[in-house]
Amino acid sequence: MRALTRHILLPVLAPLSVVALYFTPVSAIDCRTRGLLALAIVLVALIVAIGIGIRGLYARLRGVPVSRHIALAPLSTGNPQYPIST
Repeated sequence: MRALTRHILLPVLAPLSVVALYFTPVSAIDCRTRGLLALAIVLVALIVAIGIGIRGLYARLRGVPVSRHIALAPLSTGNPQYPIST
């Protein structure tokens, strides 16, 4: 996987899917199902972010030069209303 895909496109999927779920009409998906889908999306994103963070910390302990980017990647899966500036 290229770095663009790994560090930009994949972390953006979770916030975009929650926003897309927000804009689906209630007549298509009822409120309970929408809430459960949003909860599932957020839980999967949380599990993936924790895994990536642990992977980045292990890489940092081994001295891999790009480990800083790997360790900071889970921060980009946060709330899209609060962008992280580098």
